Amino acid sequence: MTPTRAPSPAAALLDLLLPRTCGGCGAGPPGSGGWCPACAQDTAGPVPVRVPGAGRVAAAGRYRGPLRRAVLAYKERGRRDLAPDLAGLLVGPVSAVLAPRADGTPDPAAVRLVPAPSRPSAARVRGGDHVLRLCRALAPLLTAAGLPARTDAVLALHRRARDSVGLDGAGRAANLASALHPVRGREPVPAARGEAVLLVDDVVTSGATLRACGAVLAASGLPAVGAVVLADASARRRRPSDRM
Repeated sequence: MTPTRAPSPAAALLDLLLPRTCGGCGAGPPGSGGWCPACAQDTAGPVPVRVPGAGRVAAAGRYRGPLRRAVLAYKERGRRDLAPDLAGLLVGPVSAVLAPRADGTPDPAAVRLVPAPSRPSAARVRGGDHVLRLCRALAPLLTAAGLPARTDAVLALHRRARDSVGLDGAGRAANLASALHPVRGREPVPAARGEAVLLVDDVVTSGATLRACGAVLAASGLPAVGAVVLADASARRRRPSDRM
């Protein structure tokens, strides 16, 4: 494992003024890039994640070290410039989730990215929905790689939804069941022939969000084949011998 270091106070201040140092370790002068080679090497993705009821799920890496710091910087500390770098980490997980299956299911001809929605109040504080921004950065990367992709923000959370921090799996599920819904006044467009629908989120813990989003999509006639996330913070991990 490549040793990493926490960003220095000076690097953190520079990121506020001119944010282009590495989001994982703070290395490099401003303008050097949001994800350095050392942090890229430390991120051992794609990582398969076991989330019963959510289809295939893959993460860019475990929720630790530079990836954890980068996710927090992007989500909570105004590093919106990290969206392209973090989106790049999701290309591998997308490939893993959409890899050919033993049942002979054909490869998709296109993919629709559905972001897990943020609470309206949280999105306002963060300057917009951070997962939606991530999807919009990921779609052109997939398209350039030969897989036409588009973003469809079809899910929403009611403003009464509680912050999920501190809730256990059952609490998260109950919170989402009462607040998650399709965007009002807009019927989800069914998937086109050969189009795969993928959920996208930042971190998976209990899997409640992915299951709830998947259930709402399925009920709306837009079932997802699986999900990709930046970081896996779940308690259980698949063995290295397990396959997607």
